[in-house]
Amino acid sequence: MKFVLVIAVFLGFSVYAESSDLNQLMKKMGHEYKLAIKAENKGQMISHLERFISLVEQAKSENFQAEKKAQSIDGLNKTIAVAKSAIVMANNGQPDRARNALKEINSLREEYHQLHEPPSFWDLLFGK
Repeated sequence: MKFVLVIAVFLGFSVYAESSDLNQLMKKMGHEYKLAIKAENKGQMISHLERFISLVEQAKSENFQAEKKAQSIDGLNKTIAVAKSAIVMANNGQPDRARNALKEINSLREEYHQLHEPPSFWDLLFGK
């Protein structure tokens, strides 16, 4: 029994270590997203969105679980598409439309975020 518990704890730490890099990246993405939404001019908005897109591209190279990789990449690609369309809107002098479009990114975040929640102790111990 002790052996099973030790293995469960070890697996939990290894899953957490792998996901912590992605979590840090997601925090940076969230920060750039918020700065883009709050930007006072189109130059600032575009700059933050370009950094945001760069971070999302970086996230695509993270090690996702095999069964979740396709869904994760799909969500990241959708996020990039929305951010790029917001850049076009901002360039066209439509910052309010760009901000409204960026709200879709939050919906995508909520939808795809649950894929990357680390398993609970009980899931590790007894399986899902």
